[in-house]
Amino acid sequence: MIGGELHGKFIILSFRDDEEALYNKVISAIYAISNFPIMAASADAPLLFGSLQIDPQRRLVWQSGQAVDLTPMEFDILLLLARRPGQVFTARQIYEAVAADSYDASWTGISSMVYKLRRKLGAGIIETVRGHGYKFVVPGTSLK
Repeated sequence: MIGGELHGKFIILSFRDDEEALYNKVISAIYAISNFPIMAASADAPLLFGSLQIDPQRRLVWQSGQAVDLTPMEFDILLLLARRPGQVFTARQIYEAVAADSYDASWTGISSMVYKLRRKLGAGIIETVRGHGYKFVVPGTSLK
């Protein structure tokens, strides 16, 4: 919202739980003709960003139709960032959101997990904002 006016286009779709196949077909058709990122309103609905699909309910990720093997912590980090594209999170914020109750992680280890995510998904998906943290970048929209 800029100056009290909405900018851009929004499409809101609502389907019953038993219409998941129809929902997936509609989402695929919309993406194919308009080439814009599609984000789900429901916390459990899949997120689709170009060729990257994140399914929070099943905790699965696909890129270009291929399953991506992520650890539970990597998945949680990706989901946190992808739900808020462009928002910068510090390593401590990421840790507190996804790993604060984990005994095998520390907030200083977040950078190594981001490194592993980049190796699995491509370097452009998560950008480092020097001196601040990390942000998810919708594929094809980076200013770099």
